[in-house]
Amino acid sequence: MIILFRKYFFQHTSLIVLMFGALSFFASNIFMKEILSPEIYGYLSIFITYFSVIYVFGIFGTEQVFLRFSKPETKDQISTQKPLLFLILFFTIFSALTGTILFRHWYKEIKINTFFLFFSSLSIIGSTILFSILRLNSNFTLSQFLSNSWKIGMFFLAAIYLIYNYSDFYLFLNIISTITIVCFVSYLFYIIKKIKFNFSTEISNKQLFESSFHFFISISSFSLIIFADRFIVEHKYTFEKFGDFFYLSTFFLAPFSIIQSYIGFKQLIYFKNNFVKKDFQKFLIKVLLFGIMMSICLCTITFLLHYFKVIKFPFDQYLSIIILLLLTGIIRLYASSVSAAFEAKTSIKTLRKSNLWIVIITIFILLFTFIFVDSIEMITINIIIVWFLRSIICKQMLYNQIKNEK
Repeated sequence: MIILFRKYFFQHTSLIVLMFGALSFFASNIFMKEILSPEIYGYLSIFITYFSVIYVFGIFGTEQVFLRFSKPETKDQISTQKPLLFLILFFTIFSALTGTILFRHWYKEIKINTFFLFFSSLSIIGSTILFSILRLNSNFTLSQFLSNSWKIGMFFLAAIYLIYNYSDFYLFLNIISTITIVCFVSYLFYIIKKIKFNFSTEISNKQLFESSFHFFISISSFSLIIFADRFIVEHKYTFEKFGDFFYLSTFFLAPFSIIQSYIGFKQLIYFKNNFVKKDFQKFLIKVLLFGIMMSICLCTITFLLHYFKVIKFPFDQYLSIIILLLLTGIIRLYASSVSAAFEAKTSIKTLRKSNLWIVIITIFILLFTFIFVDSIEMITINIIIVWFLRSIICKQMLYNQIKNEK
């Protein structure tokens, strides 16, 4: 029994780290909601959202180009393209600088140290490509430790704050920023020392830049969808109201995010080498059923927490939003499964077509929502519609591509 447990544990260490990171993020937000005032928790929500946005968007989707055109030759040896790495370096510095300037301009109320803001931004963005390098080198556990380091650090720090009833918000931000910087620098030195890069010229610069552009469009539309509801709510409501919405989003979407991240993390590599349409359709049905079961479990847990007054938050005042967030979680699970297959198998031609449709639909619905919609419920419904349409477009175009290749 012990041998079997050890075997299972080491086979799934990366999943355990991913789950612990997501649970750390979940728990730290609950702790800080109990500690901070509604307005200050709203500030924290803005800061965390900023970190999340630049992590997804910071290198403009070039990590997908890296995964697509780079390949492991042997253990600790990767073949890639030098121009691509220079492009990634440029985007990292550009995004960190731009993000810092915009954050200081838009959120003057949040008096975070500019030094910490810039270098933590640089570290978060740079972690994206380090994560991809480790992932391609099959260092799955290390890559997940890197990706989740700031979330795990935030959990332990929030726990200390809760135990000692401490509430220094800016010290909290500076410590999280320091953890992010130290982890990035440590992993950067590890990769430079451990992994050797062989530079290939098999892929032309034109093909690299064309692929980068289309993946940039794809990741931009993805980022718009995943963060649009937060920015629209933040724009239309107070920091306190945004903090409540962020708290609910974290509480009810974090469990889905664990599975969503793992699907993208593992299944993309699997679909790259093993894609069968019939098996993929069965996989999608399983994902939907799993999402429904998870929603039922979350509802039960929420009822118990509220009934026994374990958490002070008034969940009963937000029942309609909670139901819509759970539906969002199910749709996002489905979308992540489709995206994993799509990113693994799509051609540039198919990517170009899908980008056109997705961008048009996304911009139209989000602009309509931003201008005309004031209800949080309707904002959430429109986001669900965008997720659903994106999934249908990607799935159908992937099927058409596979059919035409036969």
